[in-house]
Formats: sequence, structure tokens, C-alpha cells
Amino acid sequence: MAKRNLITQQRKNKHMKDIKNLFKILQNHERRLAILEGSGKIVEKKNSWYKPGSTIDKIIKLISEGFFKDLKSIKEIISELKEKDFHLKASDLTLPLRKIVREGLLKKTKQLPSGKISKKWLYKKA
Repeated sequence: MAKRNLITQQRKNKHMKDIKNLFKILQNHERRLAILEGSGKIVEKKNSWYKPGSTIDKIIKLISEGFFKDLKSIKEIISELKEKDFHLKASDLTLPLRKIVREGLLKKTKQLPSGKISKKWLYKKA
């Protein structure tokens, strides 16, 4: 009897984890749809995963402007941000770019369109 209750409890826990995971996926899709629909803005919520005005916010604005439709290196991202008067170093971008890739807004690759492999990471809109 105790074994049956344990199995039932484990199934309930797995079910709750699945629901939480689906909710996260749904939120991610809503964020990506806002970008793809060209609204130019991501609806800010109080529990947003990044702060307005942060480096992540600046990169997400570049995504919404279509900057990442082609592969871009960190050097190209830095020069684009400099044109907008944001002076950052490569080390200032690595963690924000990693977070954005994990959120599914950008893809990270070393494969060039020609099929060759780059020595540095390149970023493109997911």
C-alpha cells in the first residue's frame, strides 16, 4: 500500500513539473511572437527576466530591429552598439548573449554559410 502511494505521489510530482515546463515554454513563445510580429517591443512584465536598459535589453532591441537576420560576430555587435552610443567590451557581452541564447531568441554557431567552421562564435536570430 505504501509503495502504491509513493508511485502515485511521484506521478503527481512529475505531472506538476510538466505543467510548469509547459508554462515556461508558452511564455517563451509569446515573447518570440512579439518580436516576430514586428511590434518592435517586448511587453515588459514585472517579473521580466532582464532589466530595462540592461545590456540584454540593448541586444534584444537589435534583434527586433532585424540586426541578427544574418550571422554576426561579437565584434560586429560591439560596432553596432557603438553606433548607438553604447560603448561595451566583448567581455560585457558574453554573459548577456549566453542568456539570450538560452531564452531561445538567438542561435549560436561556428558554422559559416559557406560551410566552413569559424574560430569564433556567431549569432543569428532563432
